Amino acid sequence: MCRFELSSIENLLLLDGAEVPEELYEFSGNAVYVSSAVMKKVSGMQSVDSTEAIAVIHMPKYFCDRDSDKGGAVLDELFGSAKRILVLDGIQDPGNLGTLIRSACAFKWDGMFLLPDCGDPFNEKALRAARGASLQLPIVSGHPESSFNGSERTHTLSKELADSPISESLCLVLGSEGNGLSAETLQACRLVNIPMEGGIFLFMLQIKQQKIAEL
Repeated sequence: MCRFELSSIENLLLLDGAEVPEELYEFSGNAVYVSSAVMKKVSGMQSVDSTEAIAVIHMPKYFCDRDSDKGGAVLDELFGSAKRILVLDGIQDPGNLGTLIRSACAFKWDGMFLLPDCGDPFNEKALRAARGASLQLPIVSGHPESSFNGSERTHTLSKELADSPISESLCLVLGSEGNGLSAETLQACRLVNIPMEGGIFLFMLQIKQQKIAEL
């Protein structure tokens, strides 16, 4: 179970007959018991056998919409000392999005930046796939500041990921399975690849690398 502040919970929905989870014994807010039909509708799950409680919480303090009025200040607060940021470009499948959020949290990346064409990290499917990581990892969405001067960059053959610098601050940019990275993102990144044996066909996210200072 994801640990979070009880003060962030507005309401608690409990399945009829279920007990309040031990972790929420100190919750003093509004608790509402609902039928299995209501729980199924709210959770989006076909079966509610394993869903006995749903918390309605405030938007996580680690989330920032960069295009909002206060986005720039919050971005500086969240990413001011970050060394590793995972950037997603065009990832719209909520399951993939949630899994990447969970993976970034598991590998102790400092945050995630979602470019405009990405899906909603708080979509119900994305939240389930993230398994609570959405409430623990700083997530910023919106348009990045661009330091790219518009000149054409000539790409040479991509280098192996193992040979990429690991001591410097960087962003790892992942593009969608179908379209890969946008043209703008490609021009701003260095190409890296993960070598593998031939003859194996995989659907995978497109991977690129960018210095964090360029975001």
